[in-house]
Amino acid sequence: VFKDYVMNPQSTEGNGVKVAVLDQGVYKQHNDLNDNISTLSFDTQNGSSPSVFTSGRNHGTHVAGTIAAEKDNNLQIVGVAPQSEIMSISHNLSLTPNVSEELADGINWAWQNGAEVINNSWGDQGGVYYNQLQSSLLEDAIINALNNGRDGLGTIVTFASGNHSPAIDYPASFHDDILCIGSITSSGSRSSFSGYGTDLDVVAPGSGILSTIPTQGTASWNGTSMATPHVTGIVALILSVNPCLSSQQVRDIIEQTSQEVGGYEYTNSSTHPNGTWNNEMGYGLVDAYAAVQMAQSMSSPTLDLYVKDSPDDVGTEPT
Repeated sequence: VFKDYVMNPQSTEGNGVKVAVLDQGVYKQHNDLNDNISTLSFDTQNGSSPSVFTSGRNHGTHVAGTIAAEKDNNLQIVGVAPQSEIMSISHNLSLTPNVSEELADGINWAWQNGAEVINNSWGDQGGVYYNQLQSSLLEDAIINALNNGRDGLGTIVTFASGNHSPAIDYPASFHDDILCIGSITSSGSRSSFSGYGTDLDVVAPGSGILSTIPTQGTASWNGTSMATPHVTGIVALILSVNPCLSSQQVRDIIEQTSQEVGGYEYTNSSTHPNGTWNNEMGYGLVDAYAAVQMAQSMSSPTLDLYVKDSPDDVGTEPT
């Protein structure tokens, strides 16, 4: 199941793409991450920079490693996009009195400070904490990122589907333009915990994922939290080869290039126009190599300057 997922190392490594990780904070001194940590960071609870890391809160560091752990440094692991740049946005992910507003502030800060993709490996725990998380402030922040980030091209927003199968967590279920990501095992089956249903877009490896943890270690964890940064990393790969793509085009590429896996029945659906789709697997397993190839094919090899007359204009003649 991982064969098609492996990147051709000569294609791209996500060079320079800014990836915001809204999570418990990233241990920035980890020797497999430190060269890929942005100088820009933010703590949502203090409302100021820099981000905060608290001992024992290791989730954000694990997520960041899957995205951007360094390559060729003879250390532990390699991220999906090992030349991308991690912007740490911290929240302890506990139910503070203003948790929804604080998370909204983190999303707003991310896109307003240049984040090209925002990874969100958190949610309402299958609806248990919906009332605490749901707010117009949070939803407006997500919509503003989707519509206004990247100078109007749109910041890509990824969310974990959640670990309370079959429910899909909020806010992953909030908006169709969110990339909602479920988890599969190494055999290609849906991870038993992985949320699924109409709002599911794609799946990625999320069972037994080895990644970075403080201080200089690694650990193997399970969860849709672990699947989501795989897709976030692919977004970084896509944008590094074609930064002119709109957020909708990036989502379409990821969905259209995903592969049917696991022996599930995938069918055509009017509500899922980017290919065959399955209730438990979405469009299937993300395929980094195919996604980058499609992104490259949508850029013009003959033009070095062009004027965009619409969001979908990628410089291809005659349109």
